[in-house]
Amino acid sequence: MKKLWNANKNKVNFWISLVTFVLILSLTYAKFKFALSFTTADLTLITSALGSFIIFIGNVLNNKILVEAGQSIDSTEFGEKISETTKAVFSVQSDLSKLKKELDQKSFQNIGEDKKQK
Repeated sequence: MKKLWNANKNKVNFWISLVTFVLILSLTYAKFKFALSFTTADLTLITSALGSFIIFIGNVLNNKILVEAGQSIDSTEFGEKISETTKAVFSVQSDLSKLKKELDQKSFQNIGEDKKQK
């Protein structure tokens, strides 16, 4: 783990990937744990705030890599990609929920049919 950290801590793409992963994981958790709903404007605001925070930390630590990562995250394209990715994740989760309900209903129907046959 230490070698991995040392090899990647100075790479902009590493920080962008890490922030993207944590952001999508957090938004997914918030959506289902707290039943929150996010609009595109909300996601843009969240990514802008996160990018600005990373730029701030980069400036405080005098770390050029963090500043560049924050600027990339604060860009409009990044916000749009996060929005699209989050929507795709929510869509898949919705489809999985529907599939689970259908399977539960079929299982319940099969149990009822088995009882009738006895």
